[in-house]
Amino acid sequence: MNVLVTGAGGYIGRIVARDLSAHHQVRGVDMRPMQGLDDTRIIDLNDCDAVDTALDGIDAVAHLAWPMGVYEGYAPAEHSDLGAGIHVLYHLLKMSVERGIKRFAFQSTINITGPSWDNWRLTEDELARPGPGGYTLGKTLAEELCRSFAREHDLTIAVIRFGDVFTLEEPGFESAAPDRHPIPSTCVERRDIAAAYHLALTRPLPSRFEVFHIFHTRPGDRFPTAKARTLLGFEPKYNEETLWKR
Repeated sequence: MNVLVTGAGGYIGRIVARDLSAHHQVRGVDMRPMQGLDDTRIIDLNDCDAVDTALDGIDAVAHLAWPMGVYEGYAPAEHSDLGAGIHVLYHLLKMSVERGIKRFAFQSTINITGPSWDNWRLTEDELARPGPGGYTLGKTLAEELCRSFAREHDLTIAVIRFGDVFTLEEPGFESAAPDRHPIPSTCVERRDIAAAYHLALTRPLPSRFEVFHIFHTRPGDRFPTAKARTLLGFEPKYNEETLWKR
């Protein structure tokens, strides 16, 4: 399968793109150079024509990119959560429908349920309570946009929610050494996220819109991953036992 990975130059996206390459033909897009991929496009995702061209020959989309400010000299034309975050997703979904792309995975965040965290166990059915902050409000609106497209079109969309992201690999340009990142109950390792993307894009789903918690195994199971385990066959390899031993 030919998969477009947006944000393929980022802390999470570069690992998702790398690991998806073991199963698929991957095309990475980002405003920064991307390492380890044969097929890359350096574009500003605000450029709809460039995004449309990047979708040539694509069967599925893994959308990880989210607006960021100027980064090491790379300046997107628009980088607000409620501006670029929403309209880039809208155009990607619209172009996917027009091109007959059938599978789409969107990276959301568990933080949209933050005000409900006084309840210890929260499933994917918990209503979002994003508040007025641009990031969580933008991600909540983005999830609803995905839900609307899946309801109206023949496009299956998996929304992946997680929290803090750590790495047990050697640090790269992101200086992401394991001892620099906390490991609270909302954590997951980058390679487990990559595995979840592969499953979310390839496994049959019971409906065209599904939300999944993706976290490492830990005592208490605050954000249960039973749905991802049952429907996707997701099993984190870098679980709490591996982490606490370090």
